[in-house]
Amino acid sequence: MAAKVEYVDPERLWRENAEAKERARRADEEALRSGRKTQAELQRENHFFPASPDRVRINLDSARRLS
Repeated sequence: MAAKVEYVDPERLWRENAEAKERARRADEEALRSGRKTQAELQRENHFFPASPDRVRINLDSARRLS
């Protein structure tokens, strides 16, 4: 039995992801502006998202060799 292969358009996937993030940002801003949520509540909800790449540093000095 062969597995069904579906083509994934990377540009479409990127665009849909970017649109979803923008909708989430707008919803967070509106919740903050309307008073439904506090800044602390939004930080707790969003704390697990990674930091922006310009604020991330990788310390290669502590990395181990794989071979």
